[in-house]
Formats: sequence, structure tokens, C-alpha cells
Amino acid sequence: MKHIKKFISVLLCLIIVTLTCITAWAADTEKSSYVPDYDTETPIVIIHGMSQNNTYLIDEKGQWVKDDKGSLITGWPLRIEIAPLLKNALIPLLCAVLTRQDCGLADAIEASVNEALWVIEKDTKGNYVNNISVPCYECPMSELPDDVKEEYYRFVPVQELDEIVGEENVYYFGYDSLGDVAEITEHLNYYIHDVVMAQTGAKQVSLCPISLGGTIAVQYLEDYPEDYSLIKKMVFIEPALDGSNVIGDLLTNNLSFYNADDLYTSILPALFGETPVAYLLNMVLRILPEDVLMGALSSLATSLADYALRPSTILWALCPDAYYEEARSLWLTDDKYSEIREKADAFMNARKNLKDNLTELMDTGCVVADIVCYNVNLFPICKDYKTTNADRVIHSASTSIGATFADFGTTLGENYKAAGTYCSDPDHNHLSPDGIVDATTGFLPCSTWYFNEQPHEMLPDNDVAIKLAIRIITDNNMNDVYSNPEEYPQFNNARLVRIGREYIALWEETDKTSIPDKEKAAVDEAVKEMKTLLDETVVIKGEWENAEEKLENALAAAGVIEDPDPTEFEQILTKILKGMNMGVNKLCKMINAA
Repeated sequence: MKHIKKFISVLLCLIIVTLTCITAWAADTEKSSYVPDYDTETPIVIIHGMSQNNTYLIDEKGQWVKDDKGSLITGWPLRIEIAPLLKNALIPLLCAVLTRQDCGLADAIEASVNEALWVIEKDTKGNYVNNISVPCYECPMSELPDDVKEEYYRFVPVQELDEIVGEENVYYFGYDSLGDVAEITEHLNYYIHDVVMAQTGAKQVSLCPISLGGTIAVQYLEDYPEDYSLIKKMVFIEPALDGSNVIGDLLTNNLSFYNADDLYTSILPALFGETPVAYLLNMVLRILPEDVLMGALSSLATSLADYALRPSTILWALCPDAYYEEARSLWLTDDKYSEIREKADAFMNARKNLKDNLTELMDTGCVVADIVCYNVNLFPICKDYKTTNADRVIHSASTSIGATFADFGTTLGENYKAAGTYCSDPDHNHLSPDGIVDATTGFLPCSTWYFNEQPHEMLPDNDVAIKLAIRIITDNNMNDVYSNPEEYPQFNNARLVRIGREYIALWEETDKTSIPDKEKAAVDEAVKEMKTLLDETVVIKGEWENAEEKLENALAAAGVIEDPDPTEFEQILTKILKGMNMGVNKLCKMINAA
């Protein structure tokens, strides 16, 4: 009997120990898997980017003005009519071709620029000459008119926020993309306190500055340090924190098309793609004498800088530090621009203090995160567009607050070692797998995420980047790149899903009764593959593109869409015109040399 009792005791001990081990193992397993903790109370303020809000011309009664066609007249985004531009430039252009001299072409281009930008004309103090209205709705997304809400969601597709915090907690701060940076910042402060917090009763807000919105955040952090404790999270998306080289090159007239080899060979194909139009235009440019053409282009750049850039302090806030002193000496030394100069200087000082201000902000408990795109050529008008690592609109060193990038088309090298400037933890690896990025020199190495080959203006089409931003700003457990690396790694790839989603929607709306079973099955298979990929947040390079091409071809075979590929004739024509362009360019070089 004693042996039986002893056996039962030992057995019970073993069972208890085993259960304890299983429980502990289960607990460890649960801890190792990522569990979100959504914040459904803190309101979110989206500080949009350039061109994500309209600037309207208004009459003396405050009504939006319409043109002869019944369309609202906007100052920004620009809607340029080609006919008036041709009216000014056509005769001088023809005379220049015939006489091989300028014949007033540069002056005509300057007049055309002024005519195209008349709505946003400003005086020397930076004030609009015309009456301008910029919508800024003092209500959450839930109360916006349907057409406005649809437009804002097209600019910033964050509809999934509705499922987490509700549209009543999402606000879209509207401002003038060409306005005064100090006034915009002051309005943002009012908006946070007297609109968002007053309406929601919240004690904190989360901010999401996008692109140009990043410059507003720089000034806001400088001007309102007393608000730091009110900010729970700040999630930057492609922020212009050191401006953009595009603006820097425009302000210093340091542009790529002054290099004749680039102008006549690669700039237009970079702008328009490898198309017959690009190479045809290149040959047309050769009709003009080089000095006449360069003078006309210089007049275009100078007029644009003088008319649009010089009087706008928010565009001065887009001038990178490396360009500022030269640009300032070119455009702001005259005392009549003293007010603009003082505001531009004040912003540059705010930018110098950005890292200190971010440190103080984080010391209050605020989580600061950044989403960066890289490995895309800078816009082709920039002098160094072939080598600068960028997202096409902003150089990536600006959006990442100083991360190190290899020149475009190269890597940092096999023997490159992380600098460790802001993170020297040996357990952390902030070098990108592709060898292009050293994130340790960026100010937020542990809370900056990178998307390879993602163009700036197409970020709304990257569903993974948008999901990531939503997750960071709403999830209390998503605070750095180590929070959930399996789902959202620090280094990821671009994915543009808009066209694919449109194809899926088109197929679901299509009457399939007359489509043969074989073609129907091919489309169904391609749609299923794309829907499966939409659930994936780790993007394999080329995977989505291949799936989209497969769906395109299947839809074309089923007769639902036209064949998206260039025709054989177009491909042959492109090759012919490319070869002719190279020949014309060589011939002109020989003639000029002789």
C-alpha cells in the first residue's frame, strides 16, 4: 500500500511539474508572438503633404471663382492651360529657329510663367495679391462632406483607421502648400487645442506629418515646446525634414539641363519614360541653337524661382541646409524681402534644433517614428539626379534625418561597417540587406522603417507602408522596429497596389457569361493570387509586379481590357527614334566642334 501511495505521489509530482513546464512554455510562446494593443481613444491629426489640399481663388464675397468652363480656379495644385503659353512663346520660338537667335524667347517664357501662376502671385512680404481660400475643416473625418472625404482619402488612404479609432477621432489639418510656415504652425497649434482636443475631450493627440507636413512639424516643435506632453505619438511619413534638393537646385539654378549631354540624351526619357515621344522631343530640341535653348531654360527656371519660390516661406523651408546660404544670397538680400528672410532664417534655426527638440519630445514619453522611401532617382531636373539616393521628390537623407545611403545604383560595399552614430548596440543590425542603407547615422535608427524603390508620390499605392503607419500610430505595442519584425521588418520593398486592386474590382463587376471557361479560370486564379499577396506585409521584390502582369494578361485574353503591353510597332518606333536621337546628337557635336 505504501508503495502505491508513493507511486501516486511521484506521479502527481511529475504531472504538476509537466503542467508547470507546459504553462511556462505556453507563456513564453505567447510573449514571443506579437500581440497588438490598440489605442481607440487618442485622436489623430493628419498633417498632409504638398498638393493634398486645394488653394482656391475667391471673389469679394468670399465665394470660390469659376472660369469660363465652369471649373473652380485653383492656385494650387497648378492647372496650366497650354494655349495661353503657346500664344506668348510660339512666334518668338519660330523666329529663334529661323534666325538662330533668341528673338525674345526668354522674355516670352518669363511672361508665360507669370501668366500661368497669376493666381498665386505674392508681394515682397509674402502676402497674396489675390484673394485666396484654403479649406481647413474644423471637424473630424466623420463629419466631412462626402466629396471632400473621398478626396482626402484619395490623397491619404487611411480608411482602416475607421476600424480602429473611428472616423470621429481622425482629423485632416488643411493648410496652404504655398503659404507662410509660421502662420501655418500657429494655426496647427490652434487646431490641436481648440478643435481636436476641445471636440474630443482628449488629453493627448497623435500627429502624422506627411512629406511637406514634416516641415510644419519642425517649426511646431520649435515654437510650442509646452505642447510636447500633449503628443502621444508622432509618425512621420516621407517627411521633408532637411528640405528637398529639387527646391535647392531650383533656388540656386543648379539644374541638370545645363549639361548638354544630359539634356539631349537622358533627361526627357527619364521624365517621360522610354517612349517615342521622349526621343522625338529630344531631336526637336536640337533645332534650337544650344545657347538659345539654354537661355530659354534658364529664364524658365529663374522665373519660376522668382515668382513662386522666393515669396513663399514654406518653400524656403524646403531648401536644404547645404543650399541655404547660396540661395539666400541670390534671392533674399534685398531689404524689401526682409520679412521673408527673417522667417526663412527662423525656420533654418528651428531645423538646426530639430534633433534636440525631438529628444525633449521623446523624453515626455512620446513615441516618434519615421517611414522612409529610398533607391529611386531624384527628379531629373536636379543636377545630381543620377547619383542622389532619393524617393524621386526628396533625397532620402532628408526623410531619414541623416541616414547614410550609397549613391544610386551602387552599394556601400562588402566591407562597409555601420557607423553606429545613434545606435551602437551589437545586437542591433541597422544595415539594409541590399547594402544601400546605414540607418545608424539616422537620428531614429530603432524607429525608422525603409521601403526600397518606392517613389514618393506613389506612396498612397503602397498598402504595406500605409498599414505600417496606421499600426504604429494606433498600437501601443508598436514602438520600434523590433516590436513586430516578422510582420513589419525595418527594411522592406515597394509595392504599388492601386492598378491591381482596380483590376480585381473590374473583374468582380464584369459580366462573365460570355467569357470562355478557360479564360475565366485564368483570371480567377490570377485574382486569387493577388488577394493572397494583399494579406502579406513582407514584400518580396517583383512578386506583386509579376502577379499584376499575370492578371493583366489574363484580363486581356478574356477581352475585359485591352492588351497593356506596347505594340510591336511602338517598340520598333522607340528603338528607331532612340537610334536617330543618338545619331543627331553625335552629328551636332561634330558640327559644333568644327
